[in-house]
Amino acid sequence: MLISASQCRMARAALGMSMRELAAAAGVSVNTLSRIEGNGNVTSRTLAKVQAILARSGVAFRRDGSVSVGQAPLKEGL
Repeated sequence: MLISASQCRMARAALGMSMRELAAAAGVSVNTLSRIEGNGNVTSRTLAKVQAILARSGVAFRRDGSVSVGQAPLKEGL
């Protein structure tokens, strides 16, 4: 399951990462990350790279669209 735009935004916010930091860690441009977070057109491979970085940082992505870091589930609208 690949993450949604809102899950990417929530996960990044929960980790306190800037767009620039996450883009650099994932090896993508800030413009590409902006497209991901805005429901833009990106390849599944690119999205998977970003998702992998967030997952390695401790984020769990849930099928209901929420994310959690550690034990605390986070809802959209952080």
